[in-house]
Amino acid sequence: MHLSEFALDPSQVSVEKPGTYTLHAINDGRFVHALEIEGQGVEEETEDIQPGEDADLTVELTQAGDYELYCPVDGHRGKGMEGSVDVGGAGAGAATTTEDSGDDSGGYGSYGG
Repeated sequence: MHLSEFALDPSQVSVEKPGTYTLHAINDGRFVHALEIEGQGVEEETEDIQPGEDADLTVELTQAGDYELYCPVDGHRGKGMEGSVDVGGAGAGAATTTEDSGDDSGGYGSYGG
């Protein structure tokens, strides 16, 4: 996932089913950014990501539904740095790579951007 002034690319992410996922955030911008996911009882974020740096955000998305995705730094969300993660929806899987661990507790997937 690429962070810049002032956008997330991609802004919409879909995964097939609940599980543990890692979002890899790369700051392509000139300002400090971060990445936060919120919804369905989840609220996790990266530390500040300096320009040219990257960070991983690993989250357990235990319920199907929509999660908000945004930059929590200094009003960046209001300037357009927002999107969503859809878990188990109709378009699920289109923008992700999922690896199934072989058990029914949910696979481990990774979105590399």
